[in-house]
Amino acid sequence: MPSDDARGPTGTARGEGTTDRPGSRPRGALRRKLPFGRAAVLVVGERAHIVGIADVSISGAYLTTRAPVAAGETHVLKVLLLPSRSEIVLRAEIVRVSLADHESLDHPRGVAVRFVDLDEPTGALLQAFVAREPRRRWF
Repeated sequence: MPSDDARGPTGTARGEGTTDRPGSRPRGALRRKLPFGRAAVLVVGERAHIVGIADVSISGAYLTTRAPVAAGETHVLKVLLLPSRSEIVLRAEIVRVSLADHESLDHPRGVAVRFVDLDEPTGALLQAFVAREPRRRWF
């Protein structure tokens, strides 16, 4: 049986957008759901917070965290892209904070961020990562 990361880049058939629940409209950007345990570093002021990445697209990500942030703030997100092991540094604007309750099964407590001022080389690395099919594991 394939693991959860053996699904397509969005958990759906290639080319479809990811939705939050059955019957809802797909999101605009191709998103890649990441397996549990995928981490990044969110730098808030002078503090670094380890955050989980629930999903990522070229335009933003959903982070599982309880870091003290508010909508409208801009922070730095550091992500190690595999398999290339390239670290990218992204300016991330907080667009939604959900720390009290889980929004859905796909979005536990955390924050939604929009990437701002994305330079071309970083955008190309991120696009390649989002579009890449996850490695398949068979048990």
